[in-house]
Amino acid sequence: MQDVLRTIWILLPAYTPNNFAVLFGGGTPIDMGKNFIDGKRILGDGKTIRGFVAGVVGGMLVAHAQLLIERSFGFNVYSSLPYLQFLQLVFLLSLGAMTGDALGSFIKRRFGVERGKCFPILDQLTFLLVAYAFASLSKAFKTLFTLKIMLIGIVITPLLHLGVNVIAYILKLKEVPW
Repeated sequence: MQDVLRTIWILLPAYTPNNFAVLFGGGTPIDMGKNFIDGKRILGDGKTIRGFVAGVVGGMLVAHAQLLIERSFGFNVYSSLPYLQFLQLVFLLSLGAMTGDALGSFIKRRFGVERGKCFPILDQLTFLLVAYAFASLSKAFKTLFTLKIMLIGIVITPLLHLGVNVIAYILKLKEVPW
């Protein structure tokens, strides 16, 4: 159980950006309303510039809150890293999560899956896998991301993703519970 909690803690900067995008998004779509060479929208209206930026900034804010909590309660996960390595890692986790979410939308559009419709596995893991890929560019990645942590993340993320989306649906922040 301790490994699961540690994994969730480490992944919060990747787990939370999409929530900030939902809360603070809207406005101009990233794809500017353009279609891809297949004639379908590149991403769709649900992926906006403001939402993308809000997601990255939100993930970093969450990570800074984690840093304060760690320092207040005397445990070291992120606080064990030099600040610039911490900053780089959480930026890449947040940016990777938002990029992975956009990639998921791009793939869904190619398969003809409309905005808001469920695409199992893709919806739950693309953001995480891209966050891992981006974060692996950080010097601090190997310090926190063991194979065990990464595998636990892959196993628990679909369950957590569904749970958070159901809560957002109940709170009327999302139109669908996935």
